[in-house]
Amino acid sequence: MKLRSAYLASALAAATVMTAPASAQQADWAKRVTVSPMGGHVLGNPLAKNRLVEYVSYTCNHCAAFEVASKGPLKATYIARGDVNTEVRNYVRDAVDFTAALLARCGGRTRFFGNHNALMASQAVWLKTVQSTSPEVQKTWYEGENNARLRKIAADVGFYGIMAKRNITKAQANTCLADKGAQDQILAMSKYGAETVKITGTPSFTMNGKLMKSVHSWPALQPVLAALPKE
Repeated sequence: MKLRSAYLASALAAATVMTAPASAQQADWAKRVTVSPMGGHVLGNPLAKNRLVEYVSYTCNHCAAFEVASKGPLKATYIARGDVNTEVRNYVRDAVDFTAALLARCGGRTRFFGNHNALMASQAVWLKTVQSTSPEVQKTWYEGENNARLRKIAADVGFYGIMAKRNITKAQANTCLADKGAQDQILAMSKYGAETVKITGTPSFTMNGKLMKSVHSWPALQPVLAALPKE
């Protein structure tokens, strides 16, 4: 009987240890990344009660400002508790934006938000390069075979260097640029945003499927999140 009791106590202790990761996972939703059926990247509990969707353009300076301002508080205050998730969807405005959107996907879903942040954090630098590039060179970004154009943009703008800092080689980046499935998903998200959601600019947000027409910044979004009931 003593042996059986000791075994039972040991088994119960093991069960307690084995259930611990579930609680840890719930407390660490800010590191959970999934991909939605639309092809957007979702940060947080995929079954969260409240679903925030951001439509983003990489050549939009307001989008970069939102990324910088929201990154810390959005994750720590709202996503981490598990009842809010946020999905990043593309709303492509130009060829440079399209190139950046493809590169953000390099390395799979777990690398997306790091790539996304790196591209946004360095936007002021590479967007200045875009703006200072001559019209003659920019014209070549819209001529010829599609994948060749994307590679030329990546080289001219400096995207290869940004991705190298993310430990993504030029060859790997070129594979991402040529990913037809990713290209189609990004364009489909943009079309859906324009024609179905009817957004008029970026960043734009929906909460639980409803477009928030007057919300385009972190100061405007934060009160909406703060008013959400906690579970």
